[in-house]
Amino acid sequence: MLGVEKVMLNNHTQGERQRITDLEQGQPVNSIFMAKSKQLSTFASRPGYYLTLVLFDRTGEIRAILWDDGENVYNSFQDGDVVCVKGFVGEYRGTPQITIETLHKCTHMEYDLSLFLPRTTKNVEELLNQLIIKVEGFSNTYLKKLVLTFLEDPKFAAAYIQAPAAKTIHHAVIGGLIEHTVNVVALCETISRLYPVIDNELLITGAILHDIGKLMEYKYDGPFDLSDEGKLIGHIVIGERMIAQAVHGIPGFPNDLSLKIRHMILSHHGKLEWGSPKRPKTLEAIVLHLADYSDAFVAQFVDIVEDNKDTDGNWSVYNKRLDRQIYLG
Repeated sequence: MLGVEKVMLNNHTQGERQRITDLEQGQPVNSIFMAKSKQLSTFASRPGYYLTLVLFDRTGEIRAILWDDGENVYNSFQDGDVVCVKGFVGEYRGTPQITIETLHKCTHMEYDLSLFLPRTTKNVEELLNQLIIKVEGFSNTYLKKLVLTFLEDPKFAAAYIQAPAAKTIHHAVIGGLIEHTVNVVALCETISRLYPVIDNELLITGAILHDIGKLMEYKYDGPFDLSDEGKLIGHIVIGERMIAQAVHGIPGFPNDLSLKIRHMILSHHGKLEWGSPKRPKTLEAIVLHLADYSDAFVAQFVDIVEDNKDTDGNWSVYNKRLDRQIYLG
């Protein structure tokens, strides 16, 4: 059947989950969705509150409204929770809207998070293994120990292969961070072959570790968002501190090598106005910045092309972030 996926609707029975993209006006709804943007509003003609919210999954989102018992239902779940909804699809100002009859919060045993959040199509475990094999071939034992301290730590690795690379801009999917990282590594290796004077192992170390602060910067167990630490400190400083702490635990780690790596992390955004505390001042640092910037920028164009593949005409809609339309012809 079109537009359904097998999913546990409760702890005992399996049903077919309805996807947002396939909902049509007049259709009954009995499925699970992730919730965000919940809001209580007062009635104009009688006491009490009604509830509005947005329901979404990896295929799209839809506005929803609950007229009865709004305050109690509002207090029963949080933004980012997965909720089971019964109701029907109506219309509000020309757009589809679900009128909710009942809503309850689901437990983590009742769903797979991948149903609701966008996810890379790459095999993230294989990407991690590629990086580990690459680092195991390093001749610099200090760099090898440093990188493997992270990649072979089960808790770090589990987060590293799940985290997004951004909230919205590029690789904003589960697994996006390691996908972006592997791309940056590949770009760095290509540049190293063109310019043999580059310290390739130092550059690859920086490429693998440049965004590890994003594990703490983002929340991704619900709608992607910045953590308090991400908003107040940011992934660049967080990542530099993580590396400095790891270096401190490796006996005899050369101080000049530590400075070079940490400088690469602190300068990889390239400009002060782009969030880097320092501009690149070493060969490896500038290469890392250019590779990071290239992958992030190209990925934005790729996303626009993909999002507009069914669009009639030769041009995308105007993209405010890129300050241009993209030619699709």
